[in-house]
Amino acid sequence: MTEFKKAILLNRKDNVATAILPIKKGDNVVIIYNNEVVAEVISQDDIDMYHKIAITPIKVGDLIYKYGEVIGRATDYINTGQHVHVNNIESVMTK
Repeated sequence: MTEFKKAILLNRKDNVATAILPIKKGDNVVIIYNNEVVAEVISQDDIDMYHKIAITPIKVGDLIYKYGEVIGRATDYINTGQHVHVNNIESVMTK
């Protein structure tokens, strides 16, 4: 039986979810919103607990949504299942 890790989606507008446990590259991750599984992705990276995982492909320049709010902009292409962090996003507050 396949073991799934979990990440929570905080708002339906979001394109990232938050890992609730550490995730290893290759792990199957279920995305939970409102106590329902809304997506499944395979992790492309090791992701620390409380860090973000992309739930859709995100192009360079696309806005990153968490809590239904813009939290940054992609500086690199981010594939589904990839870690979303300071190495591939930038603040929109200083631009």
